[in-house]
Amino acid sequence: MSKGCGLVDQWYLKGLLLYREKSYTEAIKCFDRSLELSSLKGFNSWYMKGISLYHMNEFKEAIKCFDRSISN
Repeated sequence: MSKGCGLVDQWYLKGLLLYREKSYTEAIKCFDRSLELSSLKGFNSWYMKGISLYHMNEFKEAIKCFDRSISN
């Protein structure tokens, strides 16, 4: 397991907490940071970013994230 995995998980979990608090913009920033740090595909981060964008009525961007989540 790489040294950066813990940070990836921390950013993802922080994003989940912010999402649950309906702080979608801040959650997206955390999901983005998780994706930047990850060398893996990032299905969960892309998916949750899409869900957050959906709640912000950013439907086109949400669809792009959903596509990324399944295509990686």
